[in-house]
Amino acid sequence: MADEVHLHPKLEKQLTAMEGQANAPAIAAYRAGKIIEAMIQGQTSQASGLFKARSDARVKNSWKYDLGAGYRLICIRTKQIIYIMHVGDHESCDAWLNNNSKKHPQNAKIEMTAFTIRNNVKPFDFQTARSPDREPDFDDQYLTPIPQEYLRKVFCGLVAG
Repeated sequence: MADEVHLHPKLEKQLTAMEGQANAPAIAAYRAGKIIEAMIQGQTSQASGLFKARSDARVKNSWKYDLGAGYRLICIRTKQIIYIMHVGDHESCDAWLNNNSKKHPQNAKIEMTAFTIRNNVKPFDFQTARSPDREPDFDDQYLTPIPQEYLRKVFCGLVAG
């Protein structure tokens, strides 16, 4: 697990430019922000939504996060540090990967914003996250849990596979 997240200085400008645009770029910037925040919190990107990351062979240890509508977030993961390098549409990310092919862009002499990853010792618990004055849910009050044996009998066709 990495200990730090480093943000490239151009990334902030790219996100700000995308937020200023309408529809797809603004949504992609929001999703990128959620992924970055999840990384800083020590969570996986899936904790911030169902975003899939794929490795890219052009730059060693690079990952592309699909933000939807043709937008990508490019990261480079090492053992100790996650470098968040570029965000943009498919063409700009493809050009960035081609320009940095077979290089180590994270080793450039550029001062990056660094965040120490906050390790969450225990997973998020919805029971403790509720406000104290909130009423319990109907399910919690009146419905008893259904035993696994009954569920397996009812849904045997789904489980048999």
